[in-house]
Amino acid sequence: MRLGQSKRSWRGLGLAGLFAWLLQPVCVTSVVAQDMPSTRDRPLRIVVTNDDGVEELGDRVAPLARALAAFAEVYVVLPAQNRSGTTHHMNLSMGKRALESELVWSGQFDEGGRRVEVHVVDGYPADCVALALRGILRDDPPDLVISGPNGGPNLGPSWLGSGTIGAARAAAFFGVPAIAVSGLDDDEEEAVEALAAWIARLARSELVLALEPGQYLTVALPRKLPSEIKGVRVAPRASTLGGRYFEKAPPLIGEGEEGPRQVWLLQVPEISELPPAESDILLYSQDYIVVTAMRADEHDYTFIDELRDRLGAFPAWPPERKH
Repeated sequence: MRLGQSKRSWRGLGLAGLFAWLLQPVCVTSVVAQDMPSTRDRPLRIVVTNDDGVEELGDRVAPLARALAAFAEVYVVLPAQNRSGTTHHMNLSMGKRALESELVWSGQFDEGGRRVEVHVVDGYPADCVALALRGILRDDPPDLVISGPNGGPNLGPSWLGSGTIGAARAAAFFGVPAIAVSGLDDDEEEAVEALAAWIARLARSELVLALEPGQYLTVALPRKLPSEIKGVRVAPRASTLGGRYFEKAPPLIGEGEEGPRQVWLLQVPEISELPPAESDILLYSQDYIVVTAMRADEHDYTFIDELRDRLGAFPAWPPERKH
């Protein structure tokens, strides 16, 4: 049975069962063991997280962690529950000052491989990142955070609500380069192995090692067999596609036409126009892996300078009172 063939609860396995589960072989070593240029003298230190929770540890996360452990120290820090669609929401942003975590496994996948730790956190993906960077690895900061792989692709405006991308954005905000990976079909063993190998090579490529604090990449992988994927493209997001809107539902029982309680139904219109040329959605639909460069710093520095030059256009303070 391949790693993660059945989705089992890690709590039901127990620590001994989880240890045995993680050590099941995955055939990616021959792919990632090829010589790669690196500017680092020591092994990289990489944090892996996701927004799907620990239930996806075996199917998606462990194969990637194994591939990375061939050349890096790997710290897997996952939410205890499925937290999809939570963007960069954090328990800590709700005024809480404590996070619960459990170290559920520590060891090596293979003889000669690097150290691997698996932590489960009662929180959101961004909480996992914050705890990893400012807690577990506070004294030995990681070189990279990888979020995912997520099952569905995060394309166009969907990046704004994605927990997978939110975790990468949180890492970049804390000053650690990151990659958010989406689009894995974990029912296809060949696709799981190929993605793990490709992300492992990307993680120690000069492209990623040269990322500056605040920068991160999103990677959308077509849910296809590796032989059906045409290659890699870099593209901006299709930001205006799909004008979703809400319409009022019929009044609730006992309520008037404009009663105090009202249900609003999300409407998703059919898309009649093609996505913009060279956008992420169009290239993804053409079976390309799409990489988009992102930055956690959302300052519009040009506009800041313009506003400084137009201070006189702001209303005066204190405001004039009408008599």
